[in-house]
Amino acid sequence: MPFGRRKDQSKDKDPKKARSRDPFEHLEDERAAAEDGDPWFLAPDDAPELDIETGISSNLTEDDLEES
Repeated sequence: MPFGRRKDQSKDKDPKKARSRDPFEHLEDERAAAEDGDPWFLAPDDAPELDIETGISSNLTEDDLEES
């Protein structure tokens, strides 16, 4: 039965070949450097305050476009 056999996992094999290949292994150093730094979203924000209006539907009609 070819599908029922298991691969030989003897201890003399190279452990790097036994594990699955990481397609992003070449980016390992860049990832470590990025994770060691401060998160960008915790940095101070010097931008002006945003003017946000909530509760406005995206389904606008002609009546909604007319100013009162």
